[in-house]
Formats: sequence, structure tokens, C-alpha cells
Amino acid sequence: MFSPKSVSAALATHFGNALVSPAPSPLTDEERRMFSRLKILLTEKEQGLIESEEEDEEALVQESGDSDSDYDAEEDEKPEQRSRKPWTKELCDKMLEFYRSKDLEDGRRGASQSFKRMQNRFRAHMKTEYDLTLLRKYEKTGVIPSERYSAMRQLASDVRAKLGEKMKKGVPIHDTDIRKIALDLNKLNAASGNFKASATWVSKWKVHHRIVSRKVTKFVTRKATKDREKVLKQIDELRIKFLAVVRKNPGIVIINADQTGQVKEMHSTRTLAEEGSKDVVVEIESKSATTHSVTVLPTIYLDGRQHPIVYVHLGEPTGSLPAKKAVYGNKNLVIGASKSHIMNREAAARYFKEGLVPKGHKVTILNIPKGGTSLAQPLDLCYNQQWKCVMRRLNDAILVHDIDFVLHTRDNLLRCISQVYWAFGAPMFKEYRKYGWYRGGFLTTHPAPFVTPPKYMFGEGSEADCPCSEPGLIRCPYSCNRGIRNKQCRRM
Repeated sequence: MFSPKSVSAALATHFGNALVSPAPSPLTDEERRMFSRLKILLTEKEQGLIESEEEDEEALVQESGDSDSDYDAEEDEKPEQRSRKPWTKELCDKMLEFYRSKDLEDGRRGASQSFKRMQNRFRAHMKTEYDLTLLRKYEKTGVIPSERYSAMRQLASDVRAKLGEKMKKGVPIHDTDIRKIALDLNKLNAASGNFKASATWVSKWKVHHRIVSRKVTKFVTRKATKDREKVLKQIDELRIKFLAVVRKNPGIVIINADQTGQVKEMHSTRTLAEEGSKDVVVEIESKSATTHSVTVLPTIYLDGRQHPIVYVHLGEPTGSLPAKKAVYGNKNLVIGASKSHIMNREAAARYFKEGLVPKGHKVTILNIPKGGTSLAQPLDLCYNQQWKCVMRRLNDAILVHDIDFVLHTRDNLLRCISQVYWAFGAPMFKEYRKYGWYRGGFLTTHPAPFVTPPKYMFGEGSEADCPCSEPGLIRCPYSCNRGIRNKQCRRM
């Protein structure tokens, strides 16, 4: 076993400072080899054949005058002080000359100074050993590190701009495309001769610019992309016409109507399940009801009110409602039918005359441009999504709580549409209904804070007891936090 004590005792004896007690034990082969190395090293130092690094550095500082009285070692350790100052060509030549100024043993020049000596001489520029690597690269390429750094930053910015143009066009992009774009721009601008756009560079570039891989949610044709600019222009023209009509007709009543399709039995596409489940199965009442639809036409006013009547268009095999069997009706429902559930021109004209516009009133119609529904249609921007969300939650709740109610039948579906529309018309949702107008660009003032119908009706408080003392299912927007469950309990 190696014993430092035995080696130090042998060295003390060799240099005339023998230990009195205890007597040194005989050295092993390993200890003898270490004793020989240290003896040679100490002897050469005694004879002045070896110059210590610390002494050289101290002498160098004194000669160069870099030992500034204002220099504070603690200040140099602060994070904001660690970044080096910009390099110039004159500075690089000066550092390189000193770096290669060490004399060889035979008197020739060309050996390299140590990093510590370089750091001590050029403290403001030599912060890490990587800076010394940059100096050696400058010796080979002649490229000033600060210039290369600026060029690489500009290259990264150019790649982001080029990629942004591609993303706006809807072009699919991958890591290999980023690499190709970076190499092409580097070749065009001559940013760096040895730039390779490695996988590591691409990965760091993506992190810095917050670029990630995302699933494609929609495919559109190039024609549709080109038409989008045309649609945006038409929407701007529509808003100008809208403002002109409002200014020309003070006190005008402005309404927005939009038909939306919904399947007879709607369910959420997400549900809670055990972690790791591969197949998630949900039971439904009728599979055909999840593919057959009806059309609902809600109507809202610019001031946030909701029209008291909703139009529902059914698809019937005979093209009309049954004559012998009564169909559910309510004062807030207007029901139409044809062989298709899609609302036709005749049905729309009949509803406008009978259920929407009072007789004797002048009507000005402004149509949303084709392709602009998702950009400027108030009902589509706010109302319709929340409507379908409530219908899905209602269908799910019926199954979860084992309620004996078949929702997809004609009469039951009409009952639900009537009651949900009644709930959406509650005064508490006035600001919510105005929000669609704001998003569409027809109101300039943002509505006051509001809660959406799904969040209120199915959120916290919906479990409160209803008047029949049973647990509530839906929170009624008209009845001060009272839960509503079955037909004996008020409207819902």
C-alpha cells in the first residue's frame, strides 16, 4: 500500500532533514518510483532549471502594467461581467503575437502561452478557455470571433424570417428544410466558411425561436389560400357598409342570424379513463342519431339581446311534418321540414316574414362574404360553439346519471332545443352575446367580463338541490343558483 509518509520521510533524509522518530520504513517499489520523480523535480528547481507558473505570471503582470489598482477580483466574478468585450483585428493580432511569443529551449519562437497567462494579460477578453480556442481559429481562418458571432446571429434571424414566410403560406416544414435554408443563406451571405447547420444547431435554433412540431389540423388548397386575402378585403368592405348603415339610420335594430347543424345525439369526444387504456368505448342511445342532423337558426341583437324565437329545420322522409301525429311545439319555436335537414331558400324566406321581421318594417340585408364566416360571423365566433358544447354535456349527463330520457327522438330533441335556447337568452349572458359582435369587428368596445353558458350551467353550483329535493343536474341561469333536474322542476 502506497504511503505518502514514507516517501516524504525519504525525501527529508535525502535533502539533509532526516526525521528523528519514528524510523522510516523501507520503501516499496511504487514508493521508490515516486521518490525518484520528486527528487529530480526538487533538485532541478533548486538549481533554477524550472520556472514556476505563478512566478512567471506575477512577473508578467508587473512588466505589462495590467495589475490595475482598480481591478476587483470579486467584481470579475459577477455574471454580468463575465461576457468578454468585442474583439477587433488589432486586438486579435496583439493577443496572437503574445500567445506565440514563448521561447523554446533552443531559443526558437513558437511555443504557446498558457491560458492562465493569456487570461492575466487580456483579462477583459479572455474569460474562458473557449476564448483561447477562438483565437486559434482566428489564426487559421482570419475571421474575427466577434464578426463571426454577429454573422451567425444575423443568419439565425434570416432563417427565422424565411421560415416565417413558408409557415404563412402553409408549407409543411421539417428539420431537414431548416438545415437546407440555413446552408443556402450562409452560402449566399458568406457568414461562416465552416458552418454545417448540424442537428445540434437546428435543435438549439428551434428552442430559441419557439418552433415545435405540431399535428396538421386542416388542409387547404392553394386557391383557398390566395382567396383568403380577397375575403379579408371583402370583410373590411362589409364593416364599412355596416358603419354607414348605422350612421345613416339612428336607432336601427341590428340582428345577426346564422344556421348551424347539429346531430340528433351529440357526445363529447373526450372522457376520463384509466391511464394506459388503449381502447375507450362509450355507449350511446342510437348510432344513426350521431350521423343524422337538424338545423338550428338562432338570432341575436347588436345590443346583446337574444331574439325570443329560434327556427329549427328537420329532415323528414315525406318532406313535411306528420299531419296525423302532433309535433311538440313551444312559443319560442318555429319548426320547418323538408326531405333534407338543410334549410332551403323557401324556408328561410318564410321564417324571416313570419317569425323574425315584423310587418311594415324596412329591411337592409348585409351578407357575410363566402369564406368569411369564421372571421366575421358573430354567432359563429361565439354562440354556436357554446351551444353545441351544452348539447353535448346534456347528452352525456343523461347517460351518466341514468335518466330515462331518449334525447334523439323528434319531440324530445325539440324540447331540449327549446329549453337550451331559453337558457341562452338569460339576461346574465348579455355580455357574452355581445362578444361575438366584438370579435367580428362590428363593436369597438370590449364587452364587460362574463361567464359562458356551459361554464355556468354545468360548472360549480350545478349540483345544488332543485325544488323537488333531488340533486341538481344543470344550474339554471334564471333561478339564483338553483339546480334543475326533471320536468316537475320549473322550465328545465
